Amino acid sequence: MRSPLLDKNSIAASRKREQGAALLITSLILVVVGALAFTSMRNSEMESTSGARSRGNTRTFYAADAGIQLAMSRLTQDPADLSAFDVSLANSLNIQSRTRSETTPQALDQIGLGGVAEGESLGTGAGVGTVTRVYLVTVTASSPNGATAEVEAKINRTSAEATGY
Repeated sequence: MRSPLLDKNSIAASRKREQGAALLITSLILVVVGALAFTSMRNSEMESTSGARSRGNTRTFYAADAGIQLAMSRLTQDPADLSAFDVSLANSLNIQSRTRSETTPQALDQIGLGGVAEGESLGTGAGVGTVTRVYLVTVTASSPNGATAEVEAKINRTSAEATGY
């Protein structure tokens, strides 16, 4: 028969081993939960950064599109305003009449004639007709965060002009 003293010692030793195992399991669970929390936080930060970059790129694209609208309004003036432009918009956006490879704003370029339609003769050897000119407009927009967008458009401008024979 076993002595009661031996049984108490073995029970105490068994309890100490169980407490050590519980501490080890608890520590492992805390490490796994901490790693999951850290990973979740990093993913959230990356999504937030990606969303901000996407918003900045979209704003920059629409700023470049506004530059095309500006060029169109300049071309509808009589006479057409072909000068270069460099305009600062709200939110520190900037639009220029240039391509990305150029560093300074460029004047609007006429790249061809869309056609000449003869009109009525004035009886003096000249007549009045319509002339369609084609312009190539390239606008680059940039934002302080480094986003750039380039929009290019071909714009036709038809005007009544004196034509010669």
